[in-house]
Amino acid sequence: MRIFISAGEPSGDLRASELVRSIRDIDSSIEFYGMGGPLMESSGVHLIKRIGESSVVGVQEALTHIPDLMRDFRDMYHHALLADAVILVDYPGYHLLLASRLLHARRRVFYYILPQLWAWGRFRISPLRKMEGLYSVLPFEPDFFRKLGVEVKYFGHPLASLYGRDIEGVERRGNPTIGLLPGSRKHEIRRLIPRMMRIKEHLERIYPDAFFYVSLLDESFRIPESENMRILRGKSLEIMKGSDVVIVASGTASLEAAILGTPAVVLYVMSESTWILARMFARVRWASLTNLILGREVFPEFIQHIRPEKVARTVARIMEKRDDVVREISRLKSLLGEGNPVDRVAEDLVSSL
Repeated sequence: MRIFISAGEPSGDLRASELVRSIRDIDSSIEFYGMGGPLMESSGVHLIKRIGESSVVGVQEALTHIPDLMRDFRDMYHHALLADAVILVDYPGYHLLLASRLLHARRRVFYYILPQLWAWGRFRISPLRKMEGLYSVLPFEPDFFRKLGVEVKYFGHPLASLYGRDIEGVERRGNPTIGLLPGSRKHEIRRLIPRMMRIKEHLERIYPDAFFYVSLLDESFRIPESENMRILRGKSLEIMKGSDVVIVASGTASLEAAILGTPAVVLYVMSESTWILARMFARVRWASLTNLILGREVFPEFIQHIRPEKVARTVARIMEKRDDVVREISRLKSLLGEGNPVDRVAEDLVSSL
């Protein structure tokens, strides 16, 4: 059996690679090919298309990449037609269009990490109704989709496996030790790093003995280290584990921090056009997964127009009630599932195939 699997950005590359490994543990004869990154390739996926600059988030960002996106889309569609089944992972703008075309061609389509229709765009539900398997990673999604007449399966969040891992945190070198995590996408880093450096300046006035760890994946971003700041690459979990508090880009990082028991302040900045549309159409009160799952703002959020001095004051307040925040985020464990949810998704997928 040949399966086409597609992920459009680094987080999807990770989740897809985990799923591929779990499926191949059940049936090693299944062949995988498709679109993804180095983690999928290392798990045994033959990459037809490598993700890179065409992996974009946001309206303005997508408009600047339309020619590349359309060319890639046509190529991926024709390759996917040759598969026995298709697994799409996250990246909804691209994948819902691809799914619609493939379903029209009567192909078997499965979706892992579902489009966030509860946030905006319920009109996009049509292709989901026709897929063979829908796998959620958020505990509140099954009820949401059931009300729309769509059955989805929830076995837990893949990050639940972090509860069983022994992660050694970075050395606590300051009072306090603060982690700065601007995300993995280039446009995220470009927008957040300058803001985080200004927040750092305000925090230094509040905490003269503070020490900062900055997580950077992209080698193209160069920030000079100083006596109280060190740059680490590929060590985001270690930074979270060893910090008293972290300032993170909205996304997976806020949930990782919560699972590791570290309070966080969440930042998110997008293009102004995307921000205007988000305010018009978004149906959610919070941006971070931690707050969405817990149903209240446990991690303070600062979206778009960020005032560095206000963020710094909020970090100080978090430090004052740190024990209360840690106690609150411990509730996540019962909501995210037990063991390795990815194995259960793989078992269900293989059974369906």
